[in-house]
Amino acid sequence: MVLNERVIRKLDFDKILERLANQCIMPRARELAEQLEPHSHLDLVREALEETGEGKDILRINPLFSVRGAREIRPLVERCLKGGTLTTDELLQIRDTLKAARVVKQGLQEGKAEVPHLKGIMEQVILPKGIEEEITRCITEDGQVADQASSVLADLRRSISRLQTRIRETLDGIIRNPAYQKILQDPIVTQRSERYVVPVKQEYRQSFQGIVHDQSASGATLYIEPMAVVNLGNELREVVLKEQREVQRILLLLSARVEGEAEAIADAHEALARVDFILAKARLSEEMNAGAPILTEKQEISLVQARHPLLTGKVVPLTIQLGTRFDTVVVTGPNTGGKTVALKTIGLLAAMAQCGLHIPAESDSRVGVFTQIFADIGDEQSVEQSLSTFSGHMKNIVEIVEKADWRSLILLDEVGAGTDPTEGSALAMAIIAELHERGARIVATTHYGALKNFAYNTTRVENASVEFDSETLRPTYRLLIGIPGKSNAFYIAGRLGLPEGVLDRARTFVTEREMQVADLIENLEDTQREIDLEKRRAREERQAIEKESLGLKEKSQKLEDDYQELMAKARDQATEIVREARREAERLIDELKLALKEERKDQQAIEKTRQGIRKLSNKVGDQDTPLRTPHGVEPQEIKLGQMVYMTKLRQKGQVLKLPNDSGEVFVQAGVIKLNVPLSEIRLIQEEKAAKPTRSVGGQGKVGMKKAETIRTEIDLRGMMVEEAGYELDKYLDDAVLTGVGQVYVIHGKGTGALRQGIHEFLRGHHHVKSFRLGQHGEGDLGVTVVELK
Repeated sequence: MVLNERVIRKLDFDKILERLANQCIMPRARELAEQLEPHSHLDLVREALEETGEGKDILRINPLFSVRGAREIRPLVERCLKGGTLTTDELLQIRDTLKAARVVKQGLQEGKAEVPHLKGIMEQVILPKGIEEEITRCITEDGQVADQASSVLADLRRSISRLQTRIRETLDGIIRNPAYQKILQDPIVTQRSERYVVPVKQEYRQSFQGIVHDQSASGATLYIEPMAVVNLGNELREVVLKEQREVQRILLLLSARVEGEAEAIADAHEALARVDFILAKARLSEEMNAGAPILTEKQEISLVQARHPLLTGKVVPLTIQLGTRFDTVVVTGPNTGGKTVALKTIGLLAAMAQCGLHIPAESDSRVGVFTQIFADIGDEQSVEQSLSTFSGHMKNIVEIVEKADWRSLILLDEVGAGTDPTEGSALAMAIIAELHERGARIVATTHYGALKNFAYNTTRVENASVEFDSETLRPTYRLLIGIPGKSNAFYIAGRLGLPEGVLDRARTFVTEREMQVADLIENLEDTQREIDLEKRRAREERQAIEKESLGLKEKSQKLEDDYQELMAKARDQATEIVREARREAERLIDELKLALKEERKDQQAIEKTRQGIRKLSNKVGDQDTPLRTPHGVEPQEIKLGQMVYMTKLRQKGQVLKLPNDSGEVFVQAGVIKLNVPLSEIRLIQEEKAAKPTRSVGGQGKVGMKKAETIRTEIDLRGMMVEEAGYELDKYLDDAVLTGVGQVYVIHGKGTGALRQGIHEFLRGHHHVKSFRLGQHGEGDLGVTVVELK
């Protein structure tokens, strides 16, 4: 879409482009900014807005990210293509640009921000190999050809240095020679015409053999090259000329390399300019406190709390919808009330959005894509073209009527003004009706009362007005949709001092019907103001309630978490008490067994003591029952991959298997997998379910099950022998505590070291009565059956 130059100027779009250009670093990026035009295709608009969003994302992560170092090298590349030779400074500009492209490309590839558009721009750049490094090797940072640029150059410069040293030493001998003290004006060595000379007094010219190269202004001093160094000077001059030719040859070779990679270098420069342009859009968005609107396929505009980007200070935001409930809005109200600013804001933000620029409005603002934006705003009077105000407006409107269609956005300021009110209002209604019937989106301002009635009586046309405070004689700049405005001429004239008699006489010229309409409008405005006030209050109260509700939810969640943690701690303490009591009891049993053995009595006393200990353990274990979570979850609430909270273990886990017939869920917490009763599980609502994953290694169980959840098997596959012994020891303690007589130790097939370690451990354990290799489940031979005492 190409915006008419007049529309660009009327909407202040050129000023936005100027601000955008000022954010650019590279001249080529400034050109892209100044040439920016709205896109008329939805996909292009979406892509441009996404680019701006990516620019903001990367600047948010790395505020210093930029294309600094890139130079304007297009003329240099063109000169190389024509066979020209670049200077050292120009070659450094090529080098700096290639370096900037390399740094930007690497930064985008390694950065954390998701910026597919920016990466795509730089991924298409194939940086020429070796040019950057070669220029760095051959050219120093101060713009001189380095000695290492070629071996010939290095030799020549060594020769130059050697000859200069010999010349200076010879001349130093002359100026230090007492015989020449009275002949020399000053005992110094200087240069004239690139030759080394000494200052000799004029009267001693015949006494000093050499070649005169210069003379002082007074003629009293001659600058003479002594004959002793003339040959050395000639030799030095020849070497210097050779050195200059070698430098020129090196520059020519480097320029030829640039010429050979001219296309790749130009592509890198263009890509950097594109990145710079996108970053400029992002910086402009930050400067305006703007954001991306929601794009729609329909031709509509829904601006929420929108602000004109060029206005400063306290700006009253604009909220308006167009293309949803109605397609045309007729805005009425007094002068200086903000009607024209509203028109410009709507048109400017629509154009900015279609250029891929963020707009200063709330994030739920919606913008469609228009193929054309027309604007007739301001006074078009022209003395040079002999156009009156009315003629100037009509010239623009004729063009709009000729070109507008259903995908057009049309902004008309004071439509039909500048002529007889009766004819002007009739003409305005006809123009708006014609454009409205074509399906265009129209916003028109007017002072004509007839257009208010037209808006009321026409489908999908709505009245609107700019609010005016009759007490302060100041506009509020608020746009009121659904209510027509009034001129407030009598109020303003009276407050400014017009006599009441004149005002009364003026009122007699207004028909009673017109006065009734004015009063009705005033009542509507008051009603609308009250409604808006109530809406604001309701919105504020709703926001406060939502905030308070959120706080209560967070507190409730924290209380629940604290409760579960306290319960878990209490259960752990109770279990520790049981374990300590059991250890003490076992110690007593061992002592009793020893005593009985010595006295050779039977084992009835031992068994009786053991049963008493079990009763004691069960009694202590029973005290843990009230600490259980009073509520669990239903089996149907559990889903595969769901994250749950295990109240006893006080950690989260992922569901690997659905609840079995025993009401237990197979859960993985880290590398540990275990069965957990439904009563000990709480759902985590805030986390999404994920697919179950397989962990590497065996099924390591939790170190010790609580008394009420003990199983008759323990799986030690995948463990080291020492780790397996530790887990098995705790498991056997709990098994004995709960009265289990036989358990299965799963160690798997082919795990000889683990099986032998487990058997060695079982042989010396005080709870083990006997053990043997056996079967469990579906015939698994990697199982040891353990009989407990």
